[in-house]
Amino acid sequence: MTKLAVTTIGSWESENVTVGQVEKALTDLRRHQQRAAVRTSVLTLVAVVGDDAEADAARSIIADLGARHPSRTLIIVLDDEPHAPNCTDAAVWVHAIEREGRAVCFEEVVLRVRGKARHHLDSVVEPFALPDVPMVVWLPVGLPSPGDPLMRAADRVVVDSRAVAEAAGDVLARSATLAKRLPVADLSWMRLVQWRTMLTGLFEGQLYRPFLDAVDRVEVHGNHGPRYLLGGWLLRRLNLPPARVQLARDDHVSVVIHAVSDGRKGTFTVARRGAEREIQSRVDIEDGPQVDQTVRMREQWPSLALASALTRVGHDEMYEEALAGARDLRLAEGGE
Repeated sequence: MTKLAVTTIGSWESENVTVGQVEKALTDLRRHQQRAAVRTSVLTLVAVVGDDAEADAARSIIADLGARHPSRTLIIVLDDEPHAPNCTDAAVWVHAIEREGRAVCFEEVVLRVRGKARHHLDSVVEPFALPDVPMVVWLPVGLPSPGDPLMRAADRVVVDSRAVAEAAGDVLARSATLAKRLPVADLSWMRLVQWRTMLTGLFEGQLYRPFLDAVDRVEVHGNHGPRYLLGGWLLRRLNLPPARVQLARDDHVSVVIHAVSDGRKGTFTVARRGAEREIQSRVDIEDGPQVDQTVRMREQWPSLALASALTRVGHDEMYEEALAGARDLRLAEGGE
């Protein structure tokens, strides 16, 4: 994704402000904006983070989206200080990017929320929602708690199950609960597209297709989220019992499918070996052909992954099926 030059048309910041004061600041900046650029917002994007470092990272990613997804962006920084007073600090910017000979604007608001308002973010964000466009809530490193009122204001949610600490509980079970309420785009699942595409491609052709209906067992290695998502996907798509899907921790994703068709064993592998950004696939048929291929991993810049997630509309049925399969695997292991 090519970065585009961003020009800041105007900015404003203040401490201990009201929502009304922030809205007025946006209005005043827009008056200046209307003389300089075209305002074209396709959504309201709300990012919820826990500290300044996460806020800076989110701002950088959003800036890289450029004119592809011009939006009004709210970054909510939650101050967890238990004795902090009820107050909100704000910073507002209006930016412009040159696109096809004209300047396209997008707005950015950072709110540091302290006190009781942290538990009622729906009332914080709703005044900033643009009419007739969706509100997408992005949680870069977390998942909402059950009953989080912010979810009532959201049309879609973007999460990254790989980035959520395992100490937060069964991340995928919580993601499944969330997906029953709202369309969810999981960046961890989206990163696995290349593995899923390559696995599917291994079974194309008359020689290999019969093995897909004769899978004996599957091995999936990787970090917690990816291995359970891929394992759950294969469990459901291949209609396997959980005992036939073996999971193991590893730094990189690999999948091995063992099948027996017409008395011949077949092994189908897609794996990343080591730190190289390459994925290797291999088909090994007993008394038959061996086919190897190596492809470069697609670039997965954070802004590219988020841009793809923002284009998703409606429920991702394949992802939700993978979550259901992941839960089956957890239950078979004795998890909750």
